[in-house]
Amino acid sequence: MNTDQSGTVFGRRGREHRAPSAAVQRPARAARPVGHIVFLVGLTGLLLAVAVAIFWTLPGIETANREAARTERKVVEIVNQPITHLHRSGSFTVFSPGWFHPGATKPDFDNVDIRATQELPYEGHVTSDLNPTEMFNGSDLEFNAMTKYFYTDRTLPKKRLSGPEMVEINGLYRVIGHDEQAVLMRWLVIIGLVVVGVCLASALLLQIGRPRQLPAA
Repeated sequence: MNTDQSGTVFGRRGREHRAPSAAVQRPARAARPVGHIVFLVGLTGLLLAVAVAIFWTLPGIETANREAARTERKVVEIVNQPITHLHRSGSFTVFSPGWFHPGATKPDFDNVDIRATQELPYEGHVTSDLNPTEMFNGSDLEFNAMTKYFYTDRTLPKKRLSGPEMVEINGLYRVIGHDEQAVLMRWLVIIGLVVVGVCLASALLLQIGRPRQLPAA
């Protein structure tokens, strides 16, 4: 009897043995350290503060515009006061074409003194080709390049303003100038805040889109 036996049985596969493979490493999960979260919260808080500042500034612009408009209406009332109308008769001087040249210079509201720019070019009875049946007392009239900006009806000459009236208009001009400066400064502030807000929003989005990872063990 053959006692020699092979380690394998004919027709049967031997068991395959594989060497233990190394454990598959998974990528480290994205994590946000506490400091990073605090930084994001800080950016968000600054962005909200900028938004609040913008909405807080906007009503001030509207208020200044309303005050300037109200002040301008007062100037218009003084500058365009009614004048005495007379029927044409006797001798008179005719101004043509019309009373005034087109256009008007916007006054320097912060500095102009309309007392220095008042002109009294009318003498006797005067009229224009725009007033074929009327004439006016020249001594009651004036022209002022620094109030022409507020002339509403240019088919008529303008009433001669008294000293107190011109002083009042000077004061109203200062209010208008102050309001215009306030509006300009507030718009500059808003533009600056918008720029800062865009920068903060960009930084926030960049930080959110680039999360940090924990170091591999």
